[in-house]
Amino acid sequence: MFEKTVTHRWIWVVCLLAGLPAGCGGGGGGRKDRIVITQIPDFYQGDLTRLAVVPFGNRTRAHGVAERISDRISAELTNNATYEVYTRSHLRDILAEHDAIAAGIIDADLARTIGRVKAVQALVCGVLNRYDANTRHETRSIPVPTWGRDVNGNTVITGWQQIPYDWYRHEVTIDCQVVVLDAVTGRQIAAVSRPISLSDDGSPPKHSAEQLLQTAEAELVRHVVESVAVTRREIKVPKDAVKIACDFYDQQWDWQDKFTPDMDTVHVVVRLPAEADRNNFRITIVPKEGREVLAETDFTWSKEHERQSYRFSVKDLVDKNGYGDYQAKLYSGPTPIAWHNFRIVEPKE
Repeated sequence: MFEKTVTHRWIWVVCLLAGLPAGCGGGGGGRKDRIVITQIPDFYQGDLTRLAVVPFGNRTRAHGVAERISDRISAELTNNATYEVYTRSHLRDILAEHDAIAAGIIDADLARTIGRVKAVQALVCGVLNRYDANTRHETRSIPVPTWGRDVNGNTVITGWQQIPYDWYRHEVTIDCQVVVLDAVTGRQIAAVSRPISLSDDGSPPKHSAEQLLQTAEAELVRHVVESVAVTRREIKVPKDAVKIACDFYDQQWDWQDKFTPDMDTVHVVVRLPAEADRNNFRITIVPKEGREVLAETDFTWSKEHERQSYRFSVKDLVDKNGYGDYQAKLYSGPTPIAWHNFRIVEPKE
C-alpha cells in the first residue's frame, strides 16, 4: 500500500525503504543519462484543437522575413499535428476586411472576431523586432620565423617577421515577440520571447552571416513550435533522480539505505526537470536480484511541486519477500530510467 504526499517544485519520488546514515550498506543505484518525454505547453488542454497563425508584423528593414517566419511556424505546427492549423490563406479575407494583412499582434476584438468567424480557438501572433547581421573585419598578423644556419651549419631561427592576414567576425541576432491569444476571450494565454544570437569568426569564418541568419531563424521557429505545441524532446535525467528516505522532518528528508521492521514506511524520492510536467511515470519495488514486482504505483508529475512522495509499507515487503536487498525503479516507458538499492534487515536482539 502507499500514500501520496506532496511538497513543492522539483519532483522527488521518495520510496522510504532505505536509510542513508553514513556507513550504511545496501545503497547505490544508477540512471540513464537522457530520456525522451512529451513536452506540454502550460496553457495546453486536450480540447484545444484548432489554432490559426496570423501573419507576423515587421519592425525591421528585412523585407518579407516576418511573413516567411510566420509561414514556417504554420508549416511546422501543421506537421506537428497537435492542432488543425489555419494559415495566412485561411485568414486573408477577414484580415483584409479589418485592414490587418500584416497583422502582427492583434487586439482582443479582432482576435474574438477571427475566432467566431473562422471557428478557431487560439491565435499565434507575432512581431519581428530585430533581424540583424554584422561583420567585423580586422587585419591581424602572425609572427613567422626566418631560418638560417649557424657557424656549425645547423638550421636555426635567425629572426621573426609579421605576416598579415584578414580576420572576420560575423554576428547575427533575431528577436521575434510571439504571443498566443484565446480566440474566445481575446486574452493572452502564452508568450514566447527569446532573442537568438549567433556568431562565428576566423580567416575566413566557417559560416557566412547569411548561413548564421538561416540557422538562427530555424532555431526561432523550433523554439516557438516547442512553446506552442505538444512535442517530443530529449531531456537529461538528474544524477539523483531516485533516492531513498525513511522520513520527512522539518522540511528535510532523512535519507536511508537500510531498514528494519520498526521503520514503518519506505519513501522513494524521484527528481525530474520541469520539462517532464504532466508526463506519466511508474515506481516499482523488486528484489534486487529478482523480477517479481512487490509494490508499484503510477503517477503524473507536476512541475508545480518540489517533491512528490509515495510511501510503501516495510512490513508488506518483508511479508512478500523476507529480509534482504531490494531495488526501487523509476520508469517512463518499458525500461527503467533510474533506480536505487536498499536493504531490509532483521532487528537486532
